[in-house]
Amino acid sequence: MTTDIQTQRSPAVPRDGAAPRVQNEAVAIARRPRLVLPALLSGGLLFLCYFPVARGVLAWVALIPLLTLVRAAAPAWRVHGAAYLSGAVFFVLALQWMRVADDRMIVTWIALALYCACYFPLAIGILRLLDRRTILPLVVSVPVVWTALEYLRGFLMTGFPWYFLGHTQHDYLAVVQISDLGGAYAVTFLVAAVNALIFEWLCRWSRFTRAMRLPFEEKWRPLVVQTMASILLLAGALYYGTWRLSQTDFAEGPRVALIQSNLDQRIRNTATANPGEGDANHMLHHNSKLTDAACAREPRPDLIVWSETSHPLPWVNAANGVAEADLPSYLAAEIAGTQKEAGAVARRWKTNVLLGVGARVLSAQEPATTYNSAVLIERDGRQQARYDKMHRVPFGEYVPLVESLPWMNQFAPYDYEYSVQPGKDFTRFHVNGFHFGVIICYEDTDPTLARQYVKEDHQTYRPRADFLVNISNDGWFDGSSEHEQHLAICRFRAIECRRSVARAVNMGISAVIDGNGRVCLPPPEANWADYKKSPGFLVTAIPIDRRESLYASWGDWLPLLCWLLLAFGVFLALVRPRAATV
Repeated sequence: MTTDIQTQRSPAVPRDGAAPRVQNEAVAIARRPRLVLPALLSGGLLFLCYFPVARGVLAWVALIPLLTLVRAAAPAWRVHGAAYLSGAVFFVLALQWMRVADDRMIVTWIALALYCACYFPLAIGILRLLDRRTILPLVVSVPVVWTALEYLRGFLMTGFPWYFLGHTQHDYLAVVQISDLGGAYAVTFLVAAVNALIFEWLCRWSRFTRAMRLPFEEKWRPLVVQTMASILLLAGALYYGTWRLSQTDFAEGPRVALIQSNLDQRIRNTATANPGEGDANHMLHHNSKLTDAACAREPRPDLIVWSETSHPLPWVNAANGVAEADLPSYLAAEIAGTQKEAGAVARRWKTNVLLGVGARVLSAQEPATTYNSAVLIERDGRQQARYDKMHRVPFGEYVPLVESLPWMNQFAPYDYEYSVQPGKDFTRFHVNGFHFGVIICYEDTDPTLARQYVKEDHQTYRPRADFLVNISNDGWFDGSSEHEQHLAICRFRAIECRRSVARAVNMGISAVIDGNGRVCLPPPEANWADYKKSPGFLVTAIPIDRRESLYASWGDWLPLLCWLLLAFGVFLALVRPRAATV
């Protein structure tokens, strides 16, 4: 009779009078397995990997306690419950900064954390299936499953591409350079593989298996092969990273001033709701004074960048193909007011200014369309172009399913209609012969959007961007760990695209990141926390990196390959006849 797969990993055959050890192993396995403590340990270790603690080195071992659930001899509901607990502990702790935004966001915080936690039992369930019914080793299956599910979480239901395992390594630049090959997913794959390898070695140590009440693994030869392959993979990644980091001969681009206003979100909310009144005037005056100081620097900046929606007055444009003469006079007057404001901006600062605005686009017959936008005002006062944000934040910029479920409005942070429409165009702006693209707010956490700018658009004859600009409003999160984590994730966009990123952020951490992911400003030795909740500006020339990137060209080939392997592995596991039980 064939041994059941679940009991196949039996204690080692006694050698040299080792019968007592074998008996002890059997007794250990017969006891109730440890589930909750390893789950809690992994959840806690993962939390420590990210800000505010940011001990990324722990990520190389953080999954090991969780992986004990893969081979735990326990009912599936108990194993999956423990895995869900692990995910819930991690995400509830990691996402606690969301509650700072608004009291109503507490519900969103808990709901998002509990949703994200679902990926942990899903991962463990798939790994248990593959471990028992295929020959796929954990050193392969763990990184494949973890990477595939991170990709799914990054896109499902508009996506939440935060807290990827690879993001823990943002400060280890030699490790993360492989992001230009496979995105942040490549770093996740590497870190997950090392976790699985260490776990497999621990399963050959009787003290560990007894303590965790796991079956003792006897076979060494396959693990030696897996170890050599993993060492080659890690060494190759480090060699590649070191080589890439040696490439620092960047050209000097336009001189950019990044304005960090540090205005309280309540002031911004009031200013948006009541343009032209007290808080709006205060907001405009505050940002203008900071810009005056930045323009006083010599040489004068070629480009001033204001943060997201930092210009409090409505920015009104006519829709494409609509002549102002076809609009009612009161709408034409609104457009004229915007043109007058653009002229005032140019006259005051005598340089190019990128403004974060709330745009209203008018047409003759249809209601005005609103966008979260960036507009570039040239030195002569003309509006060069406008970019409309594409990836909107649920509840922050629209209420999901509100047409079908009106009660969803209860979770909105505003008491008035604030929804904006998604943009459709990857606008290229140009300054002094250089081209750049804009990503607004959380768009810099979406790897898909940023890489579109380094592709040459032959249909519209748009060139590749020479650098990227991110404008964000992190004022919602008022000095929390969100500020550092947001900057850490943005570093991956710079490496993936091999383009510098300039960030102008209200209340968060404005920065310039070069194509190797180095944070040039604030200075590398600076404590990021010192730059939170601090009004000011950063002025520097943008490093121009024109290297090619496989990830920018091929996109998400790695997680898609992981899904292909995962689907094939699950198929084999499901069609394989289940072994009889002893």
